[in-house]
Amino acid sequence: LLLACADVARDNVDILMAGYTHLQPAQPIRFSHWLMSHVTALMRDAERLVQLIPRANRCPLGSGALAGNAFGVDREFLAKELGFEGLTPNSIDGTCDRDFVVEFLMWHNLTLTHMSQFAEDVIINNMLKGIHISDAYATG
Repeated sequence: LLLACADVARDNVDILMAGYTHLQPAQPIRFSHWLMSHVTALMRDAERLVQLIPRANRCPLGSGALAGNAFGVDREFLAKELGFEGLTPNSIDGTCDRDFVVEFLMWHNLTLTHMSQFAEDVIINNMLKGIHISDAYATG
């Protein structure tokens, strides 16, 4: 999606369109600038996901219910075999941490918000005849 939008923006850099604020025409803008505004938001979302993965991909196995285990579990071996990027550094935190759930849900919510903003802009610009969406994509 990002590459396709960047290609379309590059190929249409000279096309002007109405820029809207609160559904009111505000000033002329480049179509490419409008399109890349949505790409920019989605690129931030991709960056957030890349930053989230190393924090979430830590192995808590071998931490026991609270403070380790008495079975001599090789935590580093388990983490490597299961594809984790490392170990949780503290057994208590490792067994109760839910940050990864909140971080993922925040990322997911924000990404969907940005996609929704893009979809809403496309629908409004289609309705106002600023862009054309083929009926093949707009009907059931």
